[in-house]
Amino acid sequence: MTAFKNNDYSITMVHAMNILRAPLRLSGYQMALCISGSVEMTVSGERVRYKAGDFATFSPFNTLEVLEVSSDYRCILLMFQKNFLTETLNNIYFLERFQLLRNTGIILMELSEAELLLFTARLHRLEGAMRDTTHLFARDIVRSKIIVLLYRLEELLLHRVNEVNNDLNPVGKEKKLADFQDLLTRYYYSERKVSFYAGLLNTTSAQLSKMLYEATGRKAKEHIDDIRLLEAMHLLKAGRYNVSEVSSLLYYKNVEEFSRFFKKKTGISPLRYARDQL
Repeated sequence: MTAFKNNDYSITMVHAMNILRAPLRLSGYQMALCISGSVEMTVSGERVRYKAGDFATFSPFNTLEVLEVSSDYRCILLMFQKNFLTETLNNIYFLERFQLLRNTGIILMELSEAELLLFTARLHRLEGAMRDTTHLFARDIVRSKIIVLLYRLEELLLHRVNEVNNDLNPVGKEKKLADFQDLLTRYYYSERKVSFYAGLLNTTSAQLSKMLYEATGRKAKEHIDDIRLLEAMHLLKAGRYNVSEVSSLLYYKNVEEFSRFFKKKTGISPLRYARDQL
């Protein structure tokens, strides 16, 4: 396997000789399948040993620093940006449903020999899809293969969790996260209080924020603000509505309140943002 890279996704074979040893903060999601050897590293301050047969996932919130690496170390490294996977979906929080991609810590799974062969083959097929850049739907094919890989790995992870502790109920937690995302999609235009969503989910605002923070690295209010900001930017960019009309569509009391929110999040006023799109 040789390296294939673009701005949205990449896959490469990492060796002991080309592994980055300087501390770095990830800019996208990374998934690494160790083929041979081992490496000692810190992941967001936590010391981890990653060895042959291990599958590891890292989020954009992680910081990595390699401490020691064996001379025979090799791993297949897949990297992708969140925007690439969600650009054709109607749910910008699609990736938050995966425990595999939680934004705190590291997910590390030891694979059986059969699982190692299976996922190695999947990654090689994914690399082949990435190289077929002439296909009319090349990006969609790569995207679908990555999503299928995520579902296969998530299934494996949930089985492992249930085997270790039958009291844990990750499926129930995932359902509540999915329900929150569904409610957010339906009500974000008019509802921006955490208590509104917590009430519909039969939980408290604090518990909802804690659950979301553990799964995504962001609290409930941040999720609500993010989707409202994205919608405001979309409406302003479309050019069909002025700032006052966008403010009304998003149920702000007045344009001043909307402008304060927008500038706090982006650093510029909504009027300047709309003008910059012309």
